[in-house]
Amino acid sequence: MKTSIGLVEVPEQARAGASGRPAAGTAVYMAIDVSRSKLVYCVRWDGAEQRRLSTPGELEHLQAVVGQYRHCALRVAYEACGFGYEPAWWLQQERIAVTVIAPSRVERAPGSGVKTDRLDAGKLARKLEAGELKGIYVPPRALHADRQLGRTYAQCIGERKRAQIRIRSLLQEQGRCGPLPTLGWAAYQRWVAAQELPAPVRQCVSVHEHLRALAAQQAQGLRRALQQLARTARYAPLVGALAAQSGVGALSAIRLVLELGDLERFARAAALTHYLGLTPSQYSSGEVDRRGHILKCGPAALRALLLQCAWAAIRSRRDPTLAAVFARLAPRLGRKRAIVAVARRLTVALHRRWRAALAAPATPTPV
Repeated sequence: MKTSIGLVEVPEQARAGASGRPAAGTAVYMAIDVSRSKLVYCVRWDGAEQRRLSTPGELEHLQAVVGQYRHCALRVAYEACGFGYEPAWWLQQERIAVTVIAPSRVERAPGSGVKTDRLDAGKLARKLEAGELKGIYVPPRALHADRQLGRTYAQCIGERKRAQIRIRSLLQEQGRCGPLPTLGWAAYQRWVAAQELPAPVRQCVSVHEHLRALAAQQAQGLRRALQQLARTARYAPLVGALAAQSGVGALSAIRLVLELGDLERFARAAALTHYLGLTPSQYSSGEVDRRGHILKCGPAALRALLLQCAWAAIRSRRDPTLAAVFARLAPRLGRKRAIVAVARRLTVALHRRWRAALAAPATPTPV
């Protein structure tokens, strides 16, 4: 027997003897397993699973199910799985507590040979009720749209680099090695133009050169859009504060602002460096205390951007403290480990500047 709720098809109660509707003010915990085609719900109250159902994957079906519990103290959780933050934005707008979970933070039972949407929703609901879930940051809708500029810009830069690698690999297979990559792409391009290549090889090289030029052109357009965004009143104060740090330009600053969003979620600079994966791994037991490689958790693109800024800070020599750290560690640990330590200290400095800019009066800073 099924009961129709708007566009939602709700199965009969999953638990025999469960009450059909919680009393007003009851704490209700709803977990949702999200997929492209359907939403699977598990609803708990009074310490037990009371309801389990599934609907099509559109937002209006979620709205209809949630509407049945508006009279309760409802908490909702779902895994972020590549379908956006639309449910979270709607729930926040309706002032309903929502926790978005990173799939990597949900524990998986070792040796479990059964995985279904129903089981996943039930496990998530139990953890939500027990308070064992730690949510991820849900950016505002406008910020999420703006940050796409920085991400697509990075993708275009990656496509340009991949095209260069393909050209080098293609000519290397033809016995033409050319200048080393350390000499730069301009030197290699002049060398390619001077080569006498068979017609099929020259045609293939031309295709890759065209793809590289197209990616470079699109990257330039996105770069201009990011620079224009950095000058807006909304972002200019933060961008100006971060760009004052050695090694960080306006382009890097706006990308950092867009990706990190709300810095208030990082109470200390150590929390930010840990989020970015720049903290060394550690094994401590008794008298044993070992430090290993950095954790490399968090956004890899942001970590790579900070490493680039660290190299720029060392080359510019405008910050004596960072230069001294690199000079002290590089002979003993090597340049790669030393630059990671510089990036960690650079992150701490950026955190300090960001918080100072937030505390200052809101006056736009020219970039």
